[in-house]
Amino acid sequence: MKVNRLNKSSNILVSFKSLHEISANILDFVDIIDLKDPKKGSLGAWNISQINKAVKTFGKKKFLSATIGDIKERKKIIENLFLFDRIGLDFIKFGVFINSETEMIELLREISERNFKTKLVPVIFADDHNLLEITKNNLRKIKELNFNFLLLDTFHKKKGDLMQECSFSFLSKFIKKSRDLDIAVGLAGKLKTKQIPQLLKLQAKVIGFRSAVCEKNDRCSLISENKTRNIYTIFNRLLIEQHNKQAYVG
Repeated sequence: MKVNRLNKSSNILVSFKSLHEISANILDFVDIIDLKDPKKGSLGAWNISQINKAVKTFGKKKFLSATIGDIKERKKIIENLFLFDRIGLDFIKFGVFINSETEMIELLREISERNFKTKLVPVIFADDHNLLEITKNNLRKIKELNFNFLLLDTFHKKKGDLMQECSFSFLSKFIKKSRDLDIAVGLAGKLKTKQIPQLLKLQAKVIGFRSAVCEKNDRCSLISENKTRNIYTIFNRLLIEQHNKQAYVG
């Protein structure tokens, strides 16, 4: 049985580039282990054999997610989803690379019809403002196609972070609208430690980190246990304060 149930208002996801990075000590500071290779792109995929090892080693203790790669062709996306669906992950993330509302709905419908057993998470790139607007205007359709999770991320990692691409007001309205439809939203994209207070106010179900937990804030460098612990400590202290404040008001 997993030691955490993702029952906090917001949960920490940390992306790991290899099995070597996932130490027993770091696991204490992570709610979701995300398997993603930053050297292979925004959604760089691990080797299938390594994902299998991660699931066998950590799958009973923690929730695991993995990315299928920066794949744009619909047929290839579905092929990779079938491959990843056999592994035993909790979540599979795939990028949405589209230019129109019609393309998005067709892609999501085709995926939905396959009845994958793993929870699927469409990744919406916030630095593609057209895609973001299409997503916001089609949340009800997305829910009707049985997608219960969305991740807002950034594709171009050398540009601005998520909070620069999206205003607090936009994110707040997007998350509230999604929550009203019972869609859980995750936030990622070069998020920084200093942004945690603002991020927690948004009450996104998942908040993902990579560069902020790495040496020199370089997403391709090794993860720092100290930086991961620091984020965990700040994160949970603020969650407790938030909970106590809400209880007092109530």
